[in-house]
Amino acid sequence: MKFMPVFLGFVVGIMPLIVLTIRKVETPETPPAFLIVLGDVHDRSEFMRGYAGKLPPVYDQYGGTYLAVGGGDKIEVLEGQNVPSSYVISRWDSMDAAREFWNSPEYAPLKTARIDNAWGDFDVFLVEGQPKRR
Repeated sequence: MKFMPVFLGFVVGIMPLIVLTIRKVETPETPPAFLIVLGDVHDRSEFMRGYAGKLPPVYDQYGGTYLAVGGGDKIEVLEGQNVPSSYVISRWDSMDAAREFWNSPEYAPLKTARIDNAWGDFDVFLVEGQPKRR
C-alpha cells in the first residue's frame, strides 16, 4: 500500500501536463471583408463591355467572390432615401486581400476606364466582416 501515494502523486502531477498537451491552441481567425458598390450606371452597354464584363477573372485572381449583383426591382429600400440603380457585394478573405485587388495592376486600367469614361457614379465601401463562429 505504500506505493499508492507515490503513484497517485505521479498521476496527479502529470495530469495537468497531459491536459495542456491535448488542448488545442486556437488562434483568432482573420475576418472576411466585403466590398459593397452602390451606383448609378449611365451607359450600361459600354459599362458592361469596358468594365464589368472584364472583372470576373481579376476577382478570381485575387480571391473575390460575388455574393450579389443587380439593380432595379431587386433593391428594396427599407429605410432612407438613397436608391442606387445598381449594386455589387463581394466577399474577400480579408481586408488586405480586398485592398490588394483594389490596388492591383490588373484592376488599375479597369478602374481608370470606369472613371474616365463616366459610365456611372459609384460609392464603394470596404467593410470587415465577422470571423466564423465555432
